[in-house]
Amino acid sequence: MRKINLRLLIICSVFIAGCTQDGQRGSVEDLALVSSVALDYVNDKEMWMTVSIPQPMGESPVLTEVYTVNTEMIQEGLVKISSEADKMIILNQLRTVLVNEEFAKSGKMTQVIEHFYRDSTVGNKVRLAVVKDRAEDILQADYPENEHLDAYLNDLFQPKLHNSFSPFTTIQEYMNTQTSPIYHTMVPFLEKKGKSLKITSIALFNNEKMVQTITNQESLLIQALKGLQKLSPIAVEFKESGQNQQLFLEQIKNKLRVKSNKDIESPELSISLEIEGVVVEYKGDRNLSKVEDNKKLEKEISKHIKKEIEDLLKKLQELKVDPVGFSENFRMYHKGEWTDELTEKIIETAEYKVDVEFKILNAGIIK
Repeated sequence: MRKINLRLLIICSVFIAGCTQDGQRGSVEDLALVSSVALDYVNDKEMWMTVSIPQPMGESPVLTEVYTVNTEMIQEGLVKISSEADKMIILNQLRTVLVNEEFAKSGKMTQVIEHFYRDSTVGNKVRLAVVKDRAEDILQADYPENEHLDAYLNDLFQPKLHNSFSPFTTIQEYMNTQTSPIYHTMVPFLEKKGKSLKITSIALFNNEKMVQTITNQESLLIQALKGLQKLSPIAVEFKESGQNQQLFLEQIKNKLRVKSNKDIESPELSISLEIEGVVVEYKGDRNLSKVEDNKKLEKEISKHIKKEIEDLLKKLQELKVDPVGFSENFRMYHKGEWTDELTEKIIETAEYKVDVEFKILNAGIIK
């Protein structure tokens, strides 16, 4: 009897959220607009669901109300929270969904994300992030310099030039890669550092399970390999002939060329990157006012980036993931259906030939 009543309550809640009595619009005071949802793994059936609800100025002693319930289903949890808040919970203003690392590694994450994906009231720009430890703690914490939690989270996941290393995955993009035989999923990895939040790395998925994180620097290289034309600023540090070379690059432009041999049995990929950028700060033994030293540093940077890309490609092969979508360069020449098994075969056996040519546009502060 309890399950039947719960189902009826869920149906009624959905109906009330989309409709109004006698054709009139319901009172705003009776609605609770959820801005962020956090999901924490309990077991294969249960999860903790936490929602944050911004409050109108002057109507509440707190700027954001937070509720947490244990539930087996998303809609069941929303109904429980509606009962606690004494308001109808609706998702029209949802902006962020946080999932803890354990949930992402369990293989059950896609099931719950698909619920939001199929909900017509949820917008297509809702951002998704994996959280270290408990996702609930992110919504429950205080951020003295950012009192409006939901505005803080929303701004954190907005693409900007200085953070283009991150894919800033939306729910729609997540589901697209989860259902694609070509691409593997990438999701920002969020951590609480002191009294602020940081995107410290990027989570990689092999099908439905998170397998590992990569650094922001490695994620930037993936964006370059995907053909992103403008890259975020980057710090480069390496040793050449026993000398430390440190520099910071901005205004980075990228031109990518990828060519395959079209052979699935013995796949080979030629990857060519033409990168140029402004050196805004440099520490090393090169005199960048001299053309000869400039050219030498360009070659050294090219060699360094090439090595980083080759190391990254080797790591992706070991993890059996292809977030770049290199297998598309073979699928387009393949007759018949392309499968996950074919993508995995390309990943495991592909031979990469990488060529990087870096050009310094001009130099800034030299030390």
